[in-house]
Amino acid sequence: MKISSADALARTSSTVVSAPRMRLTWSDFHTVLVVARHGSLATASTALAVTHATLLRKLAAIEARMSTSLFDRVRGHYTLTAAGEEVAQVAASFEPLARNAEMRVLGQDLRPSGHVRVAVAGIVIDHLLPPVLSQFASAFPDVSIELVASRDHVSLARREADVAIRVTDSIPEWLVGRRLGNVAFKIYGLKRRGLRALVREPAELTEQRRWIGFEREAQDLKFDRWLDAKVPDSSVVLRVDSFNHALTMVRAGLGIALLPAFVESTCPDLQALTQPISELQTPLWLITHQQLRNTMRVKVLMQAFGTALAHSVSAQ
Repeated sequence: MKISSADALARTSSTVVSAPRMRLTWSDFHTVLVVARHGSLATASTALAVTHATLLRKLAAIEARMSTSLFDRVRGHYTLTAAGEEVAQVAASFEPLARNAEMRVLGQDLRPSGHVRVAVAGIVIDHLLPPVLSQFASAFPDVSIELVASRDHVSLARREADVAIRVTDSIPEWLVGRRLGNVAFKIYGLKRRGLRALVREPAELTEQRRWIGFEREAQDLKFDRWLDAKVPDSSVVLRVDSFNHALTMVRAGLGIALLPAFVESTCPDLQALTQPISELQTPLWLITHQQLRNTMRVKVLMQAFGTALAHSVSAQ
């Protein structure tokens, strides 16, 4: 049977019309969005980690599949056409969903590991952190923690630590983290067998009891200033450089001292001599540098420590 040229043309046309049209992938949408944001192939190719020539070919292929121009090119500057605006708008709305899905999938396979340096006061290490560290070590065995104990603030800006646990009224704006609650402070002495100590006002104790104070020149913290203003020098029998050392001296029977209320849970031999001193109530913060907040090992530590420490502070 003979086939005429007209029949052949009709069959060819039918084949072209019925062929499936190639659709755009997320990569295509993303390419258009990045080029639109940067306005040039040179900077967009850097952002996409491809060569200029590769990006030029990819953009041409996308426009060929769409059968329309997505950009107007004027002296090397790329401006979206009406059709390009629609593609870019769809890409922009979908981008957060794609990124979140990517992070969730990656997170399933990412086991936190590495080293985290935590700056924290010694009194917090001894009385709040042990159960927290035990639970964390069981849950994340590949994350190693280094504790840096210092009465002074260790600098996160200079990366002297990755995370800090601070008892302070405020934190710098460039740090990120969580306020875990408020730490209460009371005056404590050693329990005396057979005697029940009366809860008094701090002023009643200033000249009647022997005190453990802080270093004479220390004025950096409000606790230093409060003791200096309230307790006469003649009542101070011993000076130390930290709450931890003050607690040791109290437990040795050498005098009374200002201490955070959370020590009660681990020191049953202490006797609270006052109610919490309202002007000394201070927030407990768990903070890190903005650039580290999404690092997996830091992220899991912040979550685990935050929940446990907030519970401990609320229970004081």
